[in-house]
Amino acid sequence: MSILTATLLSLLYFWGNSAFVLGVNWWTVMRPLVSGFLAGVILGDPVKGAMVGAQINILYLGFIGAGGALPGDICLAGVVGTTIAITGNLPVETAMALAVPVGLLGTIIWVVKMTVNTAWVRVAEKMSAKGDTRYYWIPNIVLPQLLLFLMSFIPCFLMVYFGTDYLKSAIQFLGENIVGVLTTIGGMLPAVGIALTLKSIFKGESVVFFFFGFLLVQYFGLDMISLGFSAVVFTLIYMQLKGHKLSTMGGSLFGAEGNNENKYVLLDKKTIRKSWLRWIMFNQANYNYERMQGTGFCHAMVPVINKLYPDNQGKRAELMQNHMQFFNTEPQWGACIIGLTAALEEKRAQGSEEITGDTITSIKSGLMGPLAGIGDTIDGGVVTPLLLTLFIGITNTGNIMGVIGYIIVEALFMWTIYWQSYKLGYEKGSDAIVTIMESGLINQLILGASIMGCLVLGGLVGNYVTLGLKLMVPVGGGVMFNIQEQLFDVILPGALPLLLTLGTYKLVKKGWSSVNIIILVAVVGLAGGLLGIFA
Repeated sequence: MSILTATLLSLLYFWGNSAFVLGVNWWTVMRPLVSGFLAGVILGDPVKGAMVGAQINILYLGFIGAGGALPGDICLAGVVGTTIAITGNLPVETAMALAVPVGLLGTIIWVVKMTVNTAWVRVAEKMSAKGDTRYYWIPNIVLPQLLLFLMSFIPCFLMVYFGTDYLKSAIQFLGENIVGVLTTIGGMLPAVGIALTLKSIFKGESVVFFFFGFLLVQYFGLDMISLGFSAVVFTLIYMQLKGHKLSTMGGSLFGAEGNNENKYVLLDKKTIRKSWLRWIMFNQANYNYERMQGTGFCHAMVPVINKLYPDNQGKRAELMQNHMQFFNTEPQWGACIIGLTAALEEKRAQGSEEITGDTITSIKSGLMGPLAGIGDTIDGGVVTPLLLTLFIGITNTGNIMGVIGYIIVEALFMWTIYWQSYKLGYEKGSDAIVTIMESGLINQLILGASIMGCLVLGGLVGNYVTLGLKLMVPVGGGVMFNIQEQLFDVILPGALPLLLTLGTYKLVKKGWSSVNIIILVAVVGLAGGLLGIFA
């Protein structure tokens, strides 16, 4: 591999973790479906890159980095896994098995970054104490992103420039047997990603739809595209029969009544847009264990602070110190807290004595937890896995429009939530936010998405989880009984992949970490492959 190619791949990995794609990096470039495709473009084979990235992404369908925890570095797994597959001309399942330890290794980078980023908090504190809004972008963006560049570019460069050639030589030396074992493990690992996603939606009325989706694939041979359209139709019919109207939920959520009196008095729309844009781009630019999104919150409030107190350095210092304290929520749905805080500070600047700094801090603290729960469930647990599943189905037909379609739809969805949420907080206030949270509309939305998600995930098991037995039992007269073909496939085609997925789900429900489950599945696959038990 040339130095230029390794450099471009390493820059791709940095880009996937950086804060430079209008707030949707986490949902687009970081995902192996997208990073694998882009790695394929760099390596001259975008179609295979997209297909390898899609397969790796199945393992990380239920990926949620809640509370600063990261179960695996999905972008590193996507970039390096795709590079291994293309440069080594390996099967997709083999590359997937090799990408798993790479993703786990990437968590070290994440932990070190989150720890070292606390140093930039000290710099931000000094600026806040002086009311220095002009250069606050340096500790929130420049310093942490420089650290991220060093910590992501160098390890990735070493892996792809040196590691892929050594790995390819090792696989060639070990022979076809080890490739077969790795392929077996790779076929089993999608069960983990599906199980992690089921944790959020496999409950109540949606459970039966999981098995329905599985049976549709097994007995009618539906591909993921056909199943996706079927899932939409079945969900709409079911919700209508239950008396829910999905078509009106979005308008009800963001058209909530509230008090928008005296908005845009001291502030203007340009200032609000600046605040919103800074939040969506840099809310986690300096993500760290001490303040989480604290410096990002303050950075989003800087345009508001400057507009309200352009000539009062003491007041700017007070607000900056107040708004850079600990804050952590789901960025899209939690954007309403930023909008609400802007409205409260505007009201406070107009002379409202009942609104104090402690009042605003209490409101922020009270809302960030519930909104994080809602956002992580809807965005990370339902909508994103559902979109990924549908577009992975398109991509695996060899059509790169699956990747492009996912980027467009996912980005538009996230930007809509970002803006409507911020706008709701600023224009409607806390009463509207609480009304929505208590109205049951969120639960109806989650139910509809869960039904659709379970149906599609059931089909995903049938299409992408592979596990079979090699065992043959002699029954006399030189005749061998094939347990897989003559027993399991007769009773229920795909029974073993289904049982593997449900067993993995049970471990998730028992509190097993994703890392431990991945290791267990890999060990079982390795043992079964080497002993000749698994096909």
